[in-house]
Parts: sequence; structure tokens; C-alpha cells
Amino acid sequence: MVYLIRMACLIALFGLASAAVQAQGKEDTRLTGGNSTLYIGGYAHKIYVIDEATEQVVDEIQVTSGMPRNLTLSTDQQRFYLNDMTAEYFEVIDIATRSTLDTLTLSQGSTRTRIESFAVDPEERYVILLTRSSTKLVDRFEIDSHELSQYDLSTHEFMRAIPWPDGEQQQQLNMLFSPDGSLLYFFLDQVVIYETADFTEVDRWDLSEPLEPGLGPMRFGFSGGLNEEFGFYTGLFTVGSPVRDGRQMGVARVNLNEKRVEYFYTLGPATKVSFNMTADRTKAYGLVQEIGHYEFWAFDLENRRLDARLRFAGRPRMRVKPSTNGQLLYVYQAGQTIDIYESDTFRYLRTLDLEADATTDLIVMPPE
Repeated sequence: MVYLIRMACLIALFGLASAAVQAQGKEDTRLTGGNSTLYIGGYAHKIYVIDEATEQVVDEIQVTSGMPRNLTLSTDQQRFYLNDMTAEYFEVIDIATRSTLDTLTLSQGSTRTRIESFAVDPEERYVILLTRSSTKLVDRFEIDSHELSQYDLSTHEFMRAIPWPDGEQQQQLNMLFSPDGSLLYFFLDQVVIYETADFTEVDRWDLSEPLEPGLGPMRFGFSGGLNEEFGFYTGLFTVGSPVRDGRQMGVARVNLNEKRVEYFYTLGPATKVSFNMTADRTKAYGLVQEIGHYEFWAFDLENRRLDARLRFAGRPRMRVKPSTNGQLLYVYQAGQTIDIYESDTFRYLRTLDLEADATTDLIVMPPE
């Protein structure tokens, strides 16, 4: 009897050890996205710091100005710039210390000034702000025109008004500095280029001109991304087809400094799909989002073709970012979760749950 009891105990212990080894083996072989850090802002007035290897929130950065809305990374990747949901505050956060370095607001008294968009000089001396002010009077609100202005980041002083490209006021404006800060690009129907000593136009690039006879005008969307070289843009474009009705979609790589399209190739009929490159720039992933119809797309940039697409159960609003090693896809927004998929198969793996809904873009820090 004692012998049987001992044997049962040994079998049980062996079973536990075997299960532990199997569990450890599963954990060791679990597909992970890399060893970087992810950042995303949320309704809780915080930026969540996520360890990519463990997929756990390991820290939080308190946002002093309120709920974060736009979150961008400085050129040297040492600071975050953001404005809040009221669009009245511009905040600078030091990533290493997880603390606020500075805040700027232009609102005073009964006048509220909203920061619609901004671009920070690469040397962080000043910021270009697109703003609009409204003043509450006794019987009405007085709404001012949009203004484009330069502000000193150290003193918060107004430096100058920036003249509008072609003298035409814009309600939205996509701006980008050159890597050395000597030029400022405005992306309109044309790329208008200012020098940054006196902010006068020095050049422009008409992207509506066809690259080859018969192609028709091109329409680019400059979205950039942390995996792109500074001063270059790789992304989707549409072009008029000389043969088929409608427009064709393709991929182009643009050198802004030299005003040159490095390459372009078409993929098929134009489709509203997003585009996010991997860190090694060999692939890109996107989402098609229509009511009741959601698809993953994979772009093979090395072989210049559409690699794969798959319909899946998505959300009403989504964004996607590839992991630092390109093996995972992070699907986020419209909720407090980040869904994790395998990039090769689009297979759902698991979900990371935050304490509050996300309000900003997901920043996947580039690998060192």
C-alpha cells in the first residue's frame, strides 16, 4: 500500500514537472514584437508606457495639460510634443524622466485660442502653430481667422506671423521641416517650400504633373512615420489611368530635399487603405475600413507587389502599426484595447487591455 502511494506521488510530481516544462516551452516560443517600448495616450490624462517584449504597461506619464490628443516625437527621440483635447495647450514631455518640461497656451481671459496643428524646429528653438481664436462676448462669440505664427519655445514669446502660401488661409495644414531645419514644407495641392530665416517662399513642387506621359496627375498623401528616413516619404499614391476608368493606386518613394520621385509602381484600382512600413522598410501593412467590411493588407516593398489581404472582424475605427521586428501587428483605437495579430497570417493572438480609451496615435519606438 505504501509502495502504491509513493508511486502515485512520483507520477503526480512527474506530471507537474512535465506540465511546467511544456508551459515554459510555450512561453519561450510565444511570438513577440521585439524589445522596444510603445507609447499611447488615453482618456485618463496619461501616456501609457508599454514594454513590447512582455506586452505589459510598465509605467505611466501624467499629462499636466489634460487629455492628450496629438502625440509626436522630437527629432532626437528624447521628448514628446502634444496638445490636449481642448487644443488650448502645447506640452513638452521628457521621455527619460517621464515628466513635463514645459507647457504653452495662448488662451487669455475670455479668448480661447485653439492649436489646430504644429511643427517644431528640429533644433527645438521654436514651434510653428496653426491657431484660431474665439472670444466670448455678452451676446455672441466672435470667431477670428486662422493664423500661422512662430513662437519661441524658451520664452513663449510671439516671434512673427508666417505668410500664408499663395496668400490663401488654410483651416488645416500639413507642415514638415527639412532635417537641418533650414526649410519648411507645406503640403497643399503643391509642395510649397519656405526658407526659415525670413519665411519666404524659395521653391515649390507641383506634384500634379505626371511622372510619365499619359499617366495623368498624381495625388500623394504625405503621412511620414518613424520608420522612414528623415526627408523621405514612402507611401500610397493614386494616378489617373490612360486605359481604365477611375484611378490606379501604387507605391512611391519621394525625396523631398531633391524634389525627386525615387521610384513608383502601380498595384491596381485605387482603394482607401492605410499604409505603415516596417522598421526594415521591406514591408508595409494597412487596413481597409468600410461599415461591416474590414480587411488587412500586406505590401511587399522589396518585390513591389501586394502580398496578401484578408477580411476580418474589425472595429468601427482602427489604426494599425507593425511591431519593431515586423512579426506582429498592433490594432488599436476606438477603445481601451490593443489587439495583437501575427503579421504573416493575420491570425489573432491576444489583446492588451488599458485602463482607459486610447486618444492618440500609438508610437512604436524604432529599434536602436
